[in-house]
Order: sequence, then C-alpha cells, then structure tokens
Amino acid sequence: MLAILYPSIKLTEKAFRLFLSLVNSGPAQADTRNTRLTHRLANRSVMPAETEEIPEIDMSQQSEAVVAEQLVSALTTVGFCYAVGHGVPQETVASAFAESAGFFERPLSEKLRHRRDWRKSTCGYIPPHWASTGDPDEPPVERFSLDAPPDEKEVLDVCHTCDDTVWPSKSFRKASLDLISAAQDLTLRLVRLIGRGLGLSPPDQLADAFAGFATPGNTSELRMLHYPPLPPVTDGTVCGDRCGEHTDYGIITLVFCDSQPGLQVLSRSARYLDANPRPVASW
Repeated sequence: MLAILYPSIKLTEKAFRLFLSLVNSGPAQADTRNTRLTHRLANRSVMPAETEEIPEIDMSQQSEAVVAEQLVSALTTVGFCYAVGHGVPQETVASAFAESAGFFERPLSEKLRHRRDWRKSTCGYIPPHWASTGDPDEPPVERFSLDAPPDEKEVLDVCHTCDDTVWPSKSFRKASLDLISAAQDLTLRLVRLIGRGLGLSPPDQLADAFAGFATPGNTSELRMLHYPPLPPVTDGTVCGDRCGEHTDYGIITLVFCDSQPGLQVLSRSARYLDANPRPVASW
C-alpha cells in the first residue's frame, strides 16, 4: 500500500512502516503568487463529517487533469489518500521492507553500531526509549508529548548522503536508495499535479519551486520504523500508542505499509479516520 499524507496523522500502529518525506527542496520564490496559492487553499470546501472517508486515486488514469483535481480535493479535505497505479515497483518496496525487517531483528548491540550522531547527521539508528548520554547536542528522547510516555518504536533514518557508518550492508543501501529514487520521482510528479489541480498560472509554478530537490543539500529522508508488540493488559486488550499524534514536517510524506492496521488520520473536521492497509492488488 502507498498512501500520501499532507497535514497530520495519529499513529497507533504495530509492525513495520517505511516513510519517505520530501523534507527540503531548495528555496522558492517569495512573491505575490504565494498569496494567491494560500487564497485558493483557504477557499476550498470542507467535506461533511458524515461523508468523510480516505479516497483512493488511480494515478494511471489517462486524464492528468482528473488526477490533479482528485489529488488536490483529497489533500485539502481529508489530507490523506491511497494511491494506486503510481509507478513505484512493488519489488522495490518489498526489497526495502525485507532489508528493514532483517536489520531490526539484529541484537541491539549490533544495531547501535549504526546509531545516529545528532551533531553531524539526521541519519542513523534510534533505539526504543532512547536515553541521552548527557551531550547537550543530543535530545533526550523522541516523543510527541511531554505528558505521554515515549513512543514504542525503533527507527533507522537514511538518505542518499548518509555516512558509510549508517548503512548495515551493501544490499541494505541499494534497496534503500532504489526506493528513495523511485519515491522521489513520484513526489516530483505529485508536486506538479498539485500545482495543476490548484489552477496555478503557470501550472508548473509549484514544481518549479522544487527545482533543487534531490540535489546536494536538498534531499528526502527514508524513515524505517519497527513497532514491537505491546504487552496485553489484564483483560487481554493492548494498551498504548506506538507513535503519538503529530504533524509531519516537509511538504509530502509517502507511507509504505505492511499488512498491520493502526494508522489513523486527523481530518479537517477533527475526526480520526482509520487508514488501514489496502491489498497488494491495489498497487
């Protein structure tokens, strides 16, 4: 399953997720066109709460104008959609998942060899309930609320400029970079479609603002996540959020999921919608 995320999500999931976020894509031109873009977004109607659902968009449709309109409608109402016919090879995603699962199955001592150096990079391994070493440059823990316990997850962040010490193996690096490359191509296509769907003039105005994307200093980050099983409480139910409520940074997040449910999306009407995985047949 590939899902496209725009504003905010709530995660209560388990097992594996691969997130690829368009984080930094070079400076855009600051002019009056930005005001018109904001106006168009602000004046789009909100979907009635009783009819809210996460739409599925077939990106292989012949009419690009139809895809663009459907995409903007989804991202400005629900803020999330399922994409099929998107062109990212299933085998590319499967290879990245296999490498990710193999890494997280390793003993903690081995995974810590690839631990993130917060002073130098945004890449590397973050263990569950990560504790600070006392270095002022290192955050004590990654969490989304000071009132809630740390997230039940472990993370490996990678990008195409990672230091060699981050990569667990050559095959891991190849699988990751193959997925990043395919997802970056899709992301640039999505940005162009969003600009067209917003009715910008010229239609590629938004895409032109990201001309520096995937160049040195401007990249996207692939976040590999493992959510270990939560222990059941006395009545047999499972308690706790594996990832707290948050809004992603960057412009677009592509979410590649396994078969486990748990992902939720906060809609503009303040309702949490289940974003359960779709069958592989919908790829």
